Amino acid sequence: MKIGIEVQRLFRDKKFGIEIAAHELINELCRLKTNHQFIILTAKANSENQIKNYPDFNIRLVKGKLFFDFEQIFLPIAASYEHLDILHCTGNTTPLYCAKPVIQTLHDIIFLDPIPASDSAYQRYGNLYRRFIVPRVCKKSKAIITVSHYEKKRMVERLKIDDRKVHVIHNGVSSQFKKTTDHQTLTNTRIKYGLPDDFILFLGNTSTRKNAERVLEAYTLYAQRSPKPLALVTPGLPQDFVTKHLKKTGAAQFENQVYSTGYIEQDDLVHLYSLSKLFLFPSLSEGFGMPVLEAMACGVPVITSNLSALPEIAGNAGKLIDPYNVKTISEAMLELLESSNLLEKLRTEGLKHVQNFQWKYAAEKTIELYERVYHETSKSR
Repeated sequence: MKIGIEVQRLFRDKKFGIEIAAHELINELCRLKTNHQFIILTAKANSENQIKNYPDFNIRLVKGKLFFDFEQIFLPIAASYEHLDILHCTGNTTPLYCAKPVIQTLHDIIFLDPIPASDSAYQRYGNLYRRFIVPRVCKKSKAIITVSHYEKKRMVERLKIDDRKVHVIHNGVSSQFKKTTDHQTLTNTRIKYGLPDDFILFLGNTSTRKNAERVLEAYTLYAQRSPKPLALVTPGLPQDFVTKHLKKTGAAQFENQVYSTGYIEQDDLVHLYSLSKLFLFPSLSEGFGMPVLEAMACGVPVITSNLSALPEIAGNAGKLIDPYNVKTISEAMLELLESSNLLEKLRTEGLKHVQNFQWKYAAEKTIELYERVYHETSKSR
């Protein structure tokens, strides 16, 4: 079977969740040593060296200057040219018209929720594009993969699709995520990003659903009550966002305790987790919540939301809180940071819990789905 896997932004300089997850899946599919052939369909790389970093993959560079023409015009042409048996689109959307059977990974349908006015123009455009494309292509896809039972339930209800068509395959945690113990490596990371000695880590951006404003408010409440408050490190928040919000809430005196480092390179992320004392992820809505598991794998206690897919992913290994309640978030921070026993309990439970989320399991289930769709479509021809 010849399988095409679309990852448009596989070679982008700053990779985020969808590209990272697809890369991990592809790596594991190759390790399974099946008799199938994999073709990676992706946009042009910024340099030839990026392609050389993927020696085990058959890579087909697909034309397209914009997201739309890549996906809707040149991707289906490439699928036909390569004589694919299956086209797996990994980034939520797929071509409206494709001659080949399509399997669609739909991570979540958060884009169907009300679009916050505070979202950027880019975020709003992406949501509107998905709102138009996804309901139409879901009807045409032979199968849909999603990453949590929570999102499957939402998809079946809101998109009116047969629940037998939607398959839950949890993401895994990359093997790179384990506690860094090398002192020099940790020191180098601390210097590189200007990190304080001890800190709480929050990975989120300015999107409303990431709950950044409440995180900042909860942190200032915590800092006011703690005799020796830890700093807060926020790689995804611009410094001007932090400054503006702290001034607005009358907490400008805490600005020098909030560190906006900017983008953290993927290879350094494991060291960042390892340096942190506590991880905050009180998101308002997540289809999965990969950072929760990454932090746990690095031995970091986690505070996360009791909403959306996060209870399913965190299980009993995280401290679940109401993300809308600033006081509750701050009290959870105080409770954990003032109790070494509670921190150690969460750390131990987290390390056990992440063993249930392996990319090997995800790859095996994905191969099974490829083969099922292939045989079903072969019979119908």
